[in-house]
Amino acid sequence: MKLSGFTVAHAGMLLWSLLIAVSFSAAAQVSQAIDPILLTGLRLLLCALVFLPLLLIKGDSAMTARGLLGHGVLGLLLAVYFGSLFEALRYTSAVNTGTMFTLVPLLTLGFEAVLIPDSQLKQRLVPMLMAATGAVLLVMKGATPGELPSLYALSVFGMGCLAMALYSPLSQRLKAKSFKGRGPVGMTFWNMLFGALFLLAFCGFSGGWRSAALLTVSDFYWLMYLALFSTLATFWLLHRAIGVIAPSSVISYIYLSTLFITLFHWLWWRQSPPPLEVLGALLVVAGMLALLMSSRRTLPATVQS
Repeated sequence: MKLSGFTVAHAGMLLWSLLIAVSFSAAAQVSQAIDPILLTGLRLLLCALVFLPLLLIKGDSAMTARGLLGHGVLGLLLAVYFGSLFEALRYTSAVNTGTMFTLVPLLTLGFEAVLIPDSQLKQRLVPMLMAATGAVLLVMKGATPGELPSLYALSVFGMGCLAMALYSPLSQRLKAKSFKGRGPVGMTFWNMLFGALFLLAFCGFSGGWRSAALLTVSDFYWLMYLALFSTLATFWLLHRAIGVIAPSSVISYIYLSTLFITLFHWLWWRQSPPPLEVLGALLVVAGMLALLMSSRRTLPATVQS
């Protein structure tokens, strides 16, 4: 990969961080009376259908048994993450889920060390710890000042964060074996399709499909937005960056989403930010800059032509 490809991957992830930041508030706009598993299944299915024509044009639809199994596992991880997000939003604020998601890069680094060991892992550890410390300072708040977040919501979304942390390293490992030659379009389509099938099948057994009658026009519009921008676009950008830069560095762009989410929160409530949140934001900025500088220093060793 040339230097221009490296720069494009980072620029794409900058856009990714903004889309992720907005997605948490957008997800909270969907009616809480509708089964969250049904919502997630419809969201992923819409993504897959949008990508289907492009997949057929590119001729990336051929599949082996090992490939189907790999996409099934990745689709299950997506199902766990998105389902946990909607469930957690019933009990806590979009700010809490958004800031808690910033712990995913450290978890990704741990999975990366096991699945795809790299000599550069240690150089990313300190910047990520710095940014994660800032994220912890940002996440420890409830829906209102002085209120701690729901323990149930944190536990549920914690499982989703673990699933998402495993997603990127496992994707890169499978791309080197079962998914050889498969591009971002194929990866996104098959993973979204399998994720949707898992969730919609579960709705069939649980009876969650009945809540579809409660969908309003407004809910449908928000689902379309989430499917196109918060899911399809972000996962296409994610898969385009995986392989160009390390999975833990890719997912570390969530730290920039933390800043966007926190800024939105401060501006929306028009209040002076608490000192601990200011400190957390500064730590996130410092950690992200250090991580970016580290990736530039290791460019010759990690990026090949």
